[in-house]
Amino acid sequence: MLTKLSEVTEHSRNRIATVVTKHARTHYRLPISATMRDAIAPAIERLRCDAERGRPLVLDAGCGTGHSTRYLAISHPEATILGVDRSLVRLRKSPRLPENALCIRARLEEFWLLAREAHIVFAKTYLLYPNPYPKSSQLKHRWYGHPIFPIILETTRKLELRTNQKWYADECSIALLVMGWRCSCSVLEGDDIFTPFERKYADRGELRYRVCATPVEMDSVRP
Repeated sequence: MLTKLSEVTEHSRNRIATVVTKHARTHYRLPISATMRDAIAPAIERLRCDAERGRPLVLDAGCGTGHSTRYLAISHPEATILGVDRSLVRLRKSPRLPENALCIRARLEEFWLLAREAHIVFAKTYLLYPNPYPKSSQLKHRWYGHPIFPIILETTRKLELRTNQKWYADECSIALLVMGWRCSCSVLEGDDIFTPFERKYADRGELRYRVCATPVEMDSVRP
C-alpha cells in the first residue's frame, strides 16, 4: 500500500532540501587510515572480481548481526551480498553465511568512499532499520542528511530503505527527490521480513515502511 508524504512539515522539507543540495555540491572528504584501507581491501577486491564475472553486487549497509545478509544471499544466489557493520559485537553473532555472502567490520562512510574510489557500483543497496536519530538537531546524523548521501547514491543503481518510523521514510523520500531519484513509499505487509528487529515490529503490530528508489534515468530498468 503506497503512502503519502504527510509526516513532514514545510519547514522540515525546506531544511532537508537545503542540506541535501549543499552536500551534493560539496566534495566530501574523510581521512581513511591505512589500517582501515587494509581491512576493507579484500572485500573490495572480491566485489571487483565478481563484478567482472557479471555477478550483481548487493550491499546490506548496517547489517547488524548479518541475518539480513544471509536472507538476501539465500534469496539471490546469483548475486554477491556484502554486509557491512561497524560493531564487532554484532558481527560476532552472525549466522553461517552462504558462499555468495560475506560480512565485514567497517565504518560505512569509509567503506562508501573506498567503494567509489574502486568504481564499485551495487545493483542494490539496502538500508534496513537505521538509527533514526529523532532529535531535530540530529538531521546530519541520518543517512539522507549526512554528507555521504550523494556517494551512497553514486555507488548504487537502486536503494531500499526500511523503517518503522513514517517520518523517517518521508524525509528520506524528500531527500531522494532532491537528488533526482524517483521513489515510492509503501507499508510492508505479511511476512516480508529480513531481520530479527523486523520480526519484533511485525509481531507487535507496528507498521513498517519501505522506500524504493532508482535514478530517473533508470526508470526503464526492471526492478
